[in-house]
Amino acid sequence: MMKQDETPTFGYEATPAEMQNVILDWVKATEEFHRRYSQLTEVINALQASARRQPTANRTRLRTLTALRQHMSDVLMTLLLDMTGQKPGRSAQPSKPGQLQSHARLLEELNRKIDKELMRFTTAQA
Repeated sequence: MMKQDETPTFGYEATPAEMQNVILDWVKATEEFHRRYSQLTEVINALQASARRQPTANRTRLRTLTALRQHMSDVLMTLLLDMTGQKPGRSAQPSKPGQLQSHARLLEELNRKIDKELMRFTTAQA
């Protein structure tokens, strides 16, 4: 007798409209994340330029922003690897709606944190 490879499906199956909304939320969060990453890089570059003229000024701020940018890079790489399924011992699988939702929420949370840091910088500059 031949054994059939049947994988039972359990749980909730998202509708195409729900999938579209999840994907759009994820795309929006990703675009905003990239925009903030660029803004953060501009601020870091400005602080580095001023640090050359005034070595003691803004060192703490520069370290904080640089650490935040590194954290952003790490998160983005982790999310991209998660999306492609490229983890050791894991076969490539498409991302599930729940993954996209959690990724979008994580990016939105980081976006708020970045906004807070950028706001501190702009108010300190004023």
